[in-house]
Amino acid sequence: MTYNFYIDKKLNNKEQHFIDIKLDYPIILNENQTAKIKVLDVQYLNNIYNVSDFLQNNIITLKKIYKTYDIVNITGIGGDETIIDVVSDLYNPTLTILEKYKETTVLNYDTTNNIFKISNIKYDMEYKTVTLTNNNDPFIIPIGIAVNHYNNIFIDNSNNALNFKPDTHYIIFSNKSAGLDLLKNISYKLKYNGSVGNTSVLLFTLKIEGSNDKLSWNNIPPLVPNSLDIQWEYAETTSIKGVENVNLINSIPYRYYKLSILRNEFIPVENPNLYEAFKLNFIEMKKTSYNLGYTESENIINLTIPNGYYKANNYISTLNTILEPHFIKIELSNITNKLNFISTSIAPSPVYLMTDENYKVYLIFNNLNIRENMGVINENILLPRSSSIEADKNIDLINFKKLILSTNLKFKNKTHNEFIGGNDITTGIGDVLLWIDADEPPLTCVKYKNYELISYDIDDKIINNIIIKLHNEKRQPLYLDNMLLHLEISVS
Repeated sequence: MTYNFYIDKKLNNKEQHFIDIKLDYPIILNENQTAKIKVLDVQYLNNIYNVSDFLQNNIITLKKIYKTYDIVNITGIGGDETIIDVVSDLYNPTLTILEKYKETTVLNYDTTNNIFKISNIKYDMEYKTVTLTNNNDPFIIPIGIAVNHYNNIFIDNSNNALNFKPDTHYIIFSNKSAGLDLLKNISYKLKYNGSVGNTSVLLFTLKIEGSNDKLSWNNIPPLVPNSLDIQWEYAETTSIKGVENVNLINSIPYRYYKLSILRNEFIPVENPNLYEAFKLNFIEMKKTSYNLGYTESENIINLTIPNGYYKANNYISTLNTILEPHFIKIELSNITNKLNFISTSIAPSPVYLMTDENYKVYLIFNNLNIRENMGVINENILLPRSSSIEADKNIDLINFKKLILSTNLKFKNKTHNEFIGGNDITTGIGDVLLWIDADEPPLTCVKYKNYELISYDIDDKIINNIIIKLHNEKRQPLYLDNMLLHLEISVS
């Protein structure tokens, strides 16, 4: 007796990698009967994507080792601090006095918020005041020796005076360069011009704060027994008073430093104009030397190649689109047809709290299919910074070269195959029923005719259903929904 099965896969097993043929009645053999199975003809349209989640070759995994510079090792010795030279970056020091500005200095007047900002290559400095006038730099003081000759509050001179009222004025300076300043020592002076009589005991304190985001500020206190206090006694008329080389408790190289004045009056001040008579005369900031240590962390990033049919040129351009944000570029050699993986990352100059996301980058190709697509042998490739690595073999973007049909029926003589194992969505291939060449050009109709009438003896005595699984030569399941299959089982 002969049983013929004409199967259109998309009717019952669409988007599945198998064909489940359910029999209306079981085929039951007695002890003396034998059964054979043979595939008479197969037809399918080879139009499946050559890159897809079904083939598991659409994911490139990056393992990135991050280096975060979050350890500060102070190397400076007390007394060896150097001046934070904001002035030389912003102004033009010639002769023995300070000329006005360097050519690259930029001035900005925010008259709405009364903030004056001056910036150049390395430093920004801003000054918050009660009122602000355009074209008036509050930091400079004309000295009258000649036209356009100026002093500055960063130069120790008794003529200097900058409005610096408690609670209303402040100065913020920031280092824009790679190496942030670690403020460790400070000197400052206040000037009393005597225009209003001093009717109280006045205590002024310089408040120093540090921040790396200009939002959260941390107080930087003096190192005891040092003090940042300056005091005028009742009716005292001293013109200039200050503190020098006050050591600070600070171990962090902040990007922003904020300076403001706190005050305390021991006798209530009846004339508020008294505070107009006190101004900032001089300030000098010093930094210490340090080096940065780091900690490492790992981040796994999965990059998805969109499903589709790719030729070499659009495959490379698509890869570059998704890899470019990670400073990786891919080129294809016209001579060897091999990929060249190029790191475009440049090692940054370390800054405190900076994270180098491309310290080490590993390319991970998780399965055989994508490795064959890329022409690489190893699953993990370390891509050194600012260098390149050539693939081991030429690229291969053919989605499959063989179509393998296996069955759940037990053959008397089991077919020898080396496809046990598979990938993570298949457990292996059983008895191979058919091995078909897949045409190399895509989108072509592939036909198979069993002219030799090859058949296989079956061990099963009861056949309730027949399952045909579809795989490629890389042990991966195939989803050929447009397959037509003619199958025959003969019992004798």
